[in-house]
Amino acid sequence: MPYTTVRDIEIYYETHGPPEAQPIVWISGWGNSYWLWFRQIPAFKERYRCVVFDNRGAGRSSKPDYPYTMPMFADDTVGLMDALGIDNAHIVGVSMGGFIAQQIAVSYPEKVRSLVLISTHFGGTSLVPQENRTLAMMFASPTETISQEEALEMRYSVAYSPRFVQENRSFLQQIGEWVEQNPQPVYARLHQASASVGSAFNLEAEVKQVSAPTLILQGTDDLMIPPKNAEMLADSILTSRLVLIEGGPHMVIFEQHDKINSAILSFIDEVDKGQFTPKPKKQVI
Repeated sequence: MPYTTVRDIEIYYETHGPPEAQPIVWISGWGNSYWLWFRQIPAFKERYRCVVFDNRGAGRSSKPDYPYTMPMFADDTVGLMDALGIDNAHIVGVSMGGFIAQQIAVSYPEKVRSLVLISTHFGGTSLVPQENRTLAMMFASPTETISQEEALEMRYSVAYSPRFVQENRSFLQQIGEWVEQNPQPVYARLHQASASVGSAFNLEAEVKQVSAPTLILQGTDDLMIPPKNAEMLADSILTSRLVLIEGGPHMVIFEQHDKINSAILSFIDEVDKGQFTPKPKKQVI
């Protein structure tokens, strides 16, 4: 199992695809591991060198018990890139992974060939928050009156569409098994969360500096990251294109992976051929 040391932690990573191909670095979200991209990697590994890894505090990577910050996550990712000899790459991030990707674009612009931001926002005071009920569902945990199964169903209800939950029980069971293989300690989950909320994450001003070609993908039915945030993000990054996924929930990379994969493949191809333009600013697919 491949690990590399970055400062004081060990990062677990995998690479898929030709070693000499153009690299894509895939950054997972809060509480998740490298397997989050299992519906993307098969579509990309024939043409690209795909790097997936576990953020600090998750999966098989180190889980130090001290506060994490978004610059820290960005430093980790760039440290991994350096260890793998990657000068620059297409950077793809979902949810909290999108926060990390933005931080890399701000702090290490030379490392970013292009940027793909999925189901994410720029933080700060202008963001449109989720409803209180959604927030409660996101963090649902077993109590004296709520069973483990009920808490899980609550979390599903804000991450996926109702129909997907009903029709994909075996899929959700597989996700649960992957999570249980390398369970995340409560303290690490809290450290990741604390780095992502309130004043801890605020790139509202800095993100305007991003000059890399940027694709913003957002589900229209995302309860966890209201779609208005994607529009504000697109307005802030002048070199961006916004694509809305009709009916897409927060976990749109699972539910509508064909649309997601097609949009990213087309975007990266445009960038690599020098043909990318930010317009049209907004599409719905």
